[in-house]
Amino acid sequence: MIPAVALCGVLAAPARAQDPGGVAVGDAMLTAAPALVGQPVQFGGTLGPAAGGRLISIELLAPDGTWQRVTTARAAADGSFAATWTALQVGRFTARAEPAAEVLAAQSVTVPLATATVYRPATATWYDQSGSTGACGVKLHRATLGVAHKTLPCGSLVDVTYGGRTISVPVIDRGPYAHGVSYDLTVATARALGMVSAGRARVGVLPQGERMPKSALAPAPVISTGGGVTLTR
Repeated sequence: MIPAVALCGVLAAPARAQDPGGVAVGDAMLTAAPALVGQPVQFGGTLGPAAGGRLISIELLAPDGTWQRVTTARAAADGSFAATWTALQVGRFTARAEPAAEVLAAQSVTVPLATATVYRPATATWYDQSGSTGACGVKLHRATLGVAHKTLPCGSLVDVTYGGRTISVPVIDRGPYAHGVSYDLTVATARALGMVSAGRARVGVLPQGERMPKSALAPAPVISTGGGVTLTR
């Protein structure tokens, strides 16, 4: 089954208190907006009034299983916070918002998780060869979701982001062969991302299964005084 369009932004389940009903108003939450490598990842969320005015650490799970702080934020009175972190490597990073130790010691506070996705920039075009069969053996139709790439294995999934939208699609063809273009999207994929009118555009790509390098985490604590919650669409 071809994956459907997934809107950007991850709302994670609590790390210390599982609730199958989702996150209720007032519960701890963390969001991480997707970004291109070298650009800031926007974190936002809340830990509730108990964390008001306290220092919040944004930590990422390293390959060795330890948590490493990459940035900090000062929570507003209601416990909301916003922070940024600039990744120097592409990948998917498990993040958590850890309140100050005294807050954890005083009462039970949920530590929320989110996935921060950092994409590699690439130039993409789109094509429509409905009725033909791609190099990977897939019969192409106007509704076929997929991408053409010169070397990625046929059938491997690639996450593509553009204009605030993200879609996961398989490699179904070879190409493109235009100078400076790395990916060729089917017209259905381009339509799902809203880039048909652009024709040629700068997108973010991340082949699924690409591992996070051990050198990806470079702790660089930064105090953010922003108190609002950052939401992604």
